[in-house]
Amino acid sequence: MSIAVVTDSTSDLPVDIAKQHGISVIPLNVHIEDETYLDGVTISADEMYRRLPDQKIIPTTSAPSVGTYIEIYEKLAETHDEIISIHLSSKLSLTYNSAANAAEEMKAKGTRVEVVDTEQASMALGWATVQVAEHIAAGGSIEEAVALAKSSSERASFIGMVDTLKYLVRGGRIGKAQGFVGSVLNIRPILTLIDGEAHPAGRARNRKKGIARLVNMVVDAAPLDKLAILYTTDRADAEAIANQVAEHIPGGTPIVAQLGPVVGNYLGPGTLGFGLIRSESKNIPEPRSKK
Repeated sequence: MSIAVVTDSTSDLPVDIAKQHGISVIPLNVHIEDETYLDGVTISADEMYRRLPDQKIIPTTSAPSVGTYIEIYEKLAETHDEIISIHLSSKLSLTYNSAANAAEEMKAKGTRVEVVDTEQASMALGWATVQVAEHIAAGGSIEEAVALAKSSSERASFIGMVDTLKYLVRGGRIGKAQGFVGSVLNIRPILTLIDGEAHPAGRARNRKKGIARLVNMVVDAAPLDKLAILYTTDRADAEAIANQVAEHIPGGTPIVAQLGPVVGNYLGPGTLGFGLIRSESKNIPEPRSKK
């Protein structure tokens, strides 16, 4: 059985990695004043970060429509028997809900679509999707793919150190990190996702100490299956972190990836972080041999 793999643009998957693994990426919408853009398609991350600090009207984002998902699913169904669709936390966006509604419509048309809420974002979501695509390429079934998507998500972490919480606050995505508000003068808040919502993960008195803290957090999480060092505007700092933690991942070189327009809209310029998946802690069935 041929299985298609789908995710959304909040996975922040670099284009070459998505293409390498045959992953279809559905863009979310970015609304700036009276214009609507497709995340990473008609607006780049660099343009978003250039415009973000000066916007008088707060940019907003929205999920792809059910119709958009159906269009993609129908196209994939022409060449695949089944589809697994792996998405951003449903507590942060209606993206999962749109996918789930589209899957129900596809079921009525005779195509099986399994939709997974990872409760993750950025490359924590991206890596979970990659692991599923790798498993399917090795002959894994749709049931195994769903189990692996859930296991990978449970072993995944997305961490971000932000220069300011104002973008999360104004975008309504502050979550359980609300306790940081009002006490963040001269510190760098470090955030993570727990049960699909933003939570405090630490703080640093300045950027240098914050970078050291991020490095220590990666080391503490080892051994790792996957690691990406993430940034919005400061690639050089991200590359420095990558060099410091290289020995802790298979192959020795983590990728460095830019946070896309949707995720970056809520974290803001100057953000650094990482997305990772810890090494296997649960037994996932070996893929069955292809017939």
